[in-house]
Amino acid sequence: MPHVLIKSLKVGLLVILCLIFTSNNSTELKSDKMVLAGGSYVLNVVGESAFQLHGIINFETAIKRSSKGKEYTILKLNLSDGQEFPGHSLGFFLSKPYQSLKIADGRHKISGNIEGFLNYFDGVFGFANINQFGESPFFAKNGAITIDKVDDNILQGGINVVFENPNKGSIEINGNFNALKK
Repeated sequence: MPHVLIKSLKVGLLVILCLIFTSNNSTELKSDKMVLAGGSYVLNVVGESAFQLHGIINFETAIKRSSKGKEYTILKLNLSDGQEFPGHSLGFFLSKPYQSLKIADGRHKISGNIEGFLNYFDGVFGFANINQFGESPFFAKNGAITIDKVDDNILQGGINVVFENPNKGSIEINGNFNALKK
């Protein structure tokens, strides 16, 4: 009889420990993604100094034809602090060969060196103007835009991009957004 009691206690303790460890893991996962109001973003900037950017975000979609006649689906993300005299603004252009009006969810990589939009491209182009770093604009060098949810009026996801300016200054921007259709 004591053996049955000891085995029952061991199994019970094992079940309790599993529940404790499982509940801790799910709490950590939930805290990684912030719950953002529609049309907002929160981004962490790491460079010479570290700070946060937040503001208004919207998106637009369109189908454009290249000079060679090939159609591309274009998604524009427009981010600004919403102030009369902006302290920062960012923009991202996601371009994919045409398959539908929507750009699919998933990870979309920065396209490196894009020399112009006349022929469009397959990938992501990004820029950032942040007054705190002076007048030189930053251009996306590497990283990705992740789209978690695509809807007709809402686009949710994350940004993890390294930007460089012409003076070889570099910053990393990462965070989450909840964009509304413009």
